[in-house]
Amino acid sequence: MDERIARLRTPTDARTFAKNALKRGRPDLETEALAHARALQAIQDGHTSPAQQAIATALYAYEEAQSQLKGRTFRANRTRKMITDHGALHAAERMVVNRKPSKGYEVLEDAGLQELSFEAIIVRFPHEFSERAIQAAQARLDGRPPPTWSSSDNDVAEKPRTSRVLFDAEARGFLDGFSDPLLWFRTNWLPRYRTQTQTIAQDLADNRLGEAFDILWKRVRNDISNAGQGVVKYDTVAAMHDDFIQVLREIYADGSPENYEQIVERFEGWKSEGRIDKVPRLLIARAFAGVHPHRYHTTVDAKSQNQVLEWFVEHTGFVMPRMTGWAHCAEALVNHLDGAEVFGGDQLARNIFPWFVLEQLRARSAAPDLKPGHSPRPSTAFADLPASRRIIELRHNQVQGALFTHLENEFGPGSVWTEYPSGTGGFADAYVRLPDTRCYLYEIKIADTAAQVVRQAMGQLLEYSYRTGGLESVKLFAVGEPDLDEVTRCFLERLRGDFHLDIAYLQIRLPDDGQCP
Repeated sequence: MDERIARLRTPTDARTFAKNALKRGRPDLETEALAHARALQAIQDGHTSPAQQAIATALYAYEEAQSQLKGRTFRANRTRKMITDHGALHAAERMVVNRKPSKGYEVLEDAGLQELSFEAIIVRFPHEFSERAIQAAQARLDGRPPPTWSSSDNDVAEKPRTSRVLFDAEARGFLDGFSDPLLWFRTNWLPRYRTQTQTIAQDLADNRLGEAFDILWKRVRNDISNAGQGVVKYDTVAAMHDDFIQVLREIYADGSPENYEQIVERFEGWKSEGRIDKVPRLLIARAFAGVHPHRYHTTVDAKSQNQVLEWFVEHTGFVMPRMTGWAHCAEALVNHLDGAEVFGGDQLARNIFPWFVLEQLRARSAAPDLKPGHSPRPSTAFADLPASRRIIELRHNQVQGALFTHLENEFGPGSVWTEYPSGTGGFADAYVRLPDTRCYLYEIKIADTAAQVVRQAMGQLLEYSYRTGGLESVKLFAVGEPDLDEVTRCFLERLRGDFHLDIAYLQIRLPDDGQCP
């Protein structure tokens, strides 16, 4: 590829270069630039594995060829919808196993772009597809009739499922909590995770592995997962730079669980030779998850994954695969979650959900890695929300910061958490753990009166405390800014006296700067 084209980082820049090259009588550079534009567009659209990117590139090439034939912009809406609904790999299988060639195959063949057909892609990346799809693709490329399958075979190859997905009440509660658009998993982690996987995919596609090497092998936190103690010594990584780069190339070429096991064996050999002091299984799993997010979720620690898998077995009908290594189980869980069809086709949100479950489960056992403290939330963000909701959320964040300071002054450092997992699918605004392990729970509501604060906070306080798996708090607090009125005070007294529900109202005042927050 021409060096000038290789430096282009956006599809728009590459297409502009292609137009200019054609004007200057360089159709060769135009062809290169258009191919690069398709590759960049595939990455920008969230396709991360080589096979996914090739399928997306084929779709774009087909649309361009059709647009040229028709003299107007053409979009293959049915194919795009199939990719959105089923994923790029499965969509390609569905089209190739049909006995009649697709319109896209015929158009690409006529345009001399047969190498971009779904058939050619399936043959080029056989480890990503079923044997049936490979046979059908090879037959069409050879000009032979497709193989004849028994009548018991479906007309369309189905993506393998580990089990039927049956979410019980607890699992549905977790999904409801995870769907909150203001959840930090979605507002903070997901955008960074999306950017990081796109960066990795683009660098691997361009064979410029420096950034991917740094992200996957050297960083403790890389927006995919936190490696913690699993990081290899910096000097070791530097000394084995070429070996680690080669491992990345092999992971990119083959993301299968079998290749994961082979890579682990290679590291075990390096350990026995004294080249490394430990086998960094977490780093290897993180590399597979970062290069192939369509295939693996972000809970890359095998012990943590096993804890999550037990929950999925109990609450969603997940069936453990025969092979119990991290990669086989992670791939099986991803397939299982795809069967639920609850993530709107967002593979990265799907990949984060097991971590959300893990945090909820850790809260039930007061896990020591849930550190006390408060991470200030934005006071000038949420631009995608309606103005009225934005003001409420920003005010909530300010009150939460003031509440944390108030509680630390009362109970001492190390006793207070904010955004603490409830164990039921939500996050408590504030949580205090007493020296005898009893806990207090606080829920903030932004409202005009104390009555409204109590009314809005009550449901969450009760659910977070007393629903199965909840925090079993000994005292509940509805937190707001308005003064406590006499009627609401009497109401709370009755709840405490007649129903033995220890609930109170806590007023938090913010400095009045005379301006909207």
